[in-house]
Amino acid sequence: MDTRQKKSLGKLVGTVGELEHGKSKKFTLRRGQRDLEALLVNYEGNYFAYVNRCPHTGITLDWVNNQFFSSDNRYLMCATHGAVFEPPTGECVWGPCFGLALQNVPIQIDGEQIYASLPGANENE
Repeated sequence: MDTRQKKSLGKLVGTVGELEHGKSKKFTLRRGQRDLEALLVNYEGNYFAYVNRCPHTGITLDWVNNQFFSSDNRYLMCATHGAVFEPPTGECVWGPCFGLALQNVPIQIDGEQIYASLPGANENE
């Protein structure tokens, strides 16, 4: 695949097999003049990505740097008010933002590489 095609996939944010089930990795995407922090998660062998912002208060979710999963690796959680999110959908299933959802970051897997993009984001940065 040539370079022009790879750029259209988005920003390289990880590789398949890099994260075990229940593990996560933060990355940033640039939209205009703003860097948006996001998270890539592996849930039961599937990869999902979301903007690292709670829909309740707009703050980051991490318990400590780069830890988003509950202790049993079943849910994503917000450290501030304990909101609980389904990893495959980002939907809040318990807590102050019940029924709302994390903002999805579209990902594409090309071979072993995982790319992420947001509409209006500059994937080159």
